[in-house]
Amino acid sequence: MDLESELRAAMAEQVAGTAAPPSLVADVRRRHRRRTNRIRATVGVAAASVAALALVPTYQSFRATPAGDSATSRPSGGPAILEQPERRPASGLPASPSPEGRPEAGSTPKPSARPRSGGDAGGGGGRPGGPGATVKLPAWVTYLPGGLTAAGPCTVTGDAKRRTTTCKWGGTDGSVQIALVKGSGVGLADLAPVGGVPTRTTVRGMPALTGDRPGSGRQVSWIAKPGTGVTVTAAGTAKDQLMRIAEGVRP
Repeated sequence: MDLESELRAAMAEQVAGTAAPPSLVADVRRRHRRRTNRIRATVGVAAASVAALALVPTYQSFRATPAGDSATSRPSGGPAILEQPERRPASGLPASPSPEGRPEAGSTPKPSARPRSGGDAGGGGGRPGGPGATVKLPAWVTYLPGGLTAAGPCTVTGDAKRRTTTCKWGGTDGSVQIALVKGSGVGLADLAPVGGVPTRTTVRGMPALTGDRPGSGRQVSWIAKPGTGVTVTAAGTAKDQLMRIAEGVRP
């Protein structure tokens, strides 16, 4: 028997009574997973550290420099360029105007504010109508044709249960009358009757009746809101703008 055979026999006799435990394979796999996880954690920490170190110079390069910083407003080791003393104008030459009194290039001077004319005693101001004149209107009338003037102050009749406010305007080319009726339960039947055969129409989405009036006039009546009725009568050239006048009544 040679030396190699003797060694093999000795090794066989040494491990003859030794057997592998049943959990050997599971233990090997568990230890392998632990080792793999430790390696991955170590690599991840190292990668995060490298990335953090790489971002520091980038942040420094993009960080905004405060306004007025002496490190950027003037070169190091030299005099401040922007802090030179102001030169005085030579004798005989006019000094340049201050920035406050000098308009910027291309700017338009602002017009001076003009005072507005005050409103009348009835609560309405002077509102422009059509081309021509400025008409004195109550607060609830927003449009009248030009060339008309108030025939007088608006009149109020009736009592606390039902009140009628009548306003009239006239001119050489026509006339306009607006009657505003307020009271509980006011309906179309309570307004001025329309002459001839009435025609159904609408004013600001509300049902209305319109028809001719004696003397080449025309009229439209409607309920503007519950408890408020309106009748507008126009004659002459103002008759052509009857519906526009009615649309401008906002009681």
